[in-house]
Amino acid sequence: MHSQVTVKALMLMLVVAALAAIATACAGTTIAPVTVVETVEVEKIVTVEVEKEVAVETVVTVEVEKAGEAAAASPEENPYRPNELFAAVEDLKAATEGQSPPAGAKFAFLTNNMSPFWTASQIGVARASSELNVPITFQAPTASDLLSQQLSMLETFVNDGYTGVTFSAIDRQAPHSIIESAVGQGTIMLTMDSDATGSQRALYIGMSDYDAGRAAAEAALEIIGSGKVVGLVGFATAQNAQDRIAGVNDAFEGTEMELVEVLLDDIKPEVALSNAQTAMQKYGDELAGFITFYSYDGPAACQAVKQADKIGVVKIIAFDAEPETQVCMEEGVVQAMIGQRVYFYGYLSGYVMHAMSILGEEETMAVLDPYLDELGDEGKIRLNTGVDVIKAESLDLYKAYLDSVGIASQ
Repeated sequence: MHSQVTVKALMLMLVVAALAAIATACAGTTIAPVTVVETVEVEKIVTVEVEKEVAVETVVTVEVEKAGEAAAASPEENPYRPNELFAAVEDLKAATEGQSPPAGAKFAFLTNNMSPFWTASQIGVARASSELNVPITFQAPTASDLLSQQLSMLETFVNDGYTGVTFSAIDRQAPHSIIESAVGQGTIMLTMDSDATGSQRALYIGMSDYDAGRAAAEAALEIIGSGKVVGLVGFATAQNAQDRIAGVNDAFEGTEMELVEVLLDDIKPEVALSNAQTAMQKYGDELAGFITFYSYDGPAACQAVKQADKIGVVKIIAFDAEPETQVCMEEGVVQAMIGQRVYFYGYLSGYVMHAMSILGEEETMAVLDPYLDELGDEGKIRLNTGVDVIKAESLDLYKAYLDSVGIASQ
């Protein structure tokens, strides 16, 4: 017992001595204060009230200094994002909220051919169908005689009692009687991409092809400057082809550029390639470039230019931004692309047909009025989807927009 007390006392003495030594050592030493810096992230919330104003864009040309700017812009700020078209869809949603189309309603979307150009519209159709919970059939003619098959498909839709049909007219005149019959029985008839002017269709959804032709010509004047250019196109009978060519010719008037001829290919890529090769041989060093009016014509001209080893010598202004055409631009073979908002051909068509089946044509057109423009003598019946001009320096921005809506091309 005695030994345990002694040990405890001894340990206590050692601790006291150690503390004293520490106190003595610290007495002459200045201990620097410690500053603790804490970084706190503060979320700044800015509320801005703006007055709603709708302006329909027609042509968007984007010039950028750095490709990296594509990453800096948010999807809503991207200049290629057609905010007015998204707004049109929202207005249609609001106008039909809580209402349903007639029982058994079904809609159809019919293209003028089967090509990658239409993939974006097919995605738009599928999304509209899913969001509206109504069936929308997507179809395309594939026969050797595309016009005859398209007319037959239109007649089938009408005879089968479809509530609404939207289509791209291969021939501006040929479907008139079918449209008249359809409207007579209450079927909603719309056109998109290529119009059937003068018919009883309720609305045309698409860009101004004439303005798009002028945009292509202006890009050619800027990039090529002077010389002879050859056009490549699918259908001579299509409204879109005729208007685009007219736009180019009018813009070239009085300049040093000339569209010397336009070669037809009837929507056959192999014929388009042959036409491009023929033009290269026919005009030789006098050929300054191509203006390709249909989506697959751009890759055809691209291939011909590469085969002739004339990259950068014979320049290409290509309609549409198919994946192949984008690659050709990245390779320096295509200098400009004239883009359509093909995704909205499908997405808007679904919403417009749905709204017309609920509200009727007149009330739906009233909802859309801020987004419509005049179509000649026919009045305010075009929902102008606008035109994009894409060059190498703005391609990343354009692709960023495509990514934001989940499509690879249009």
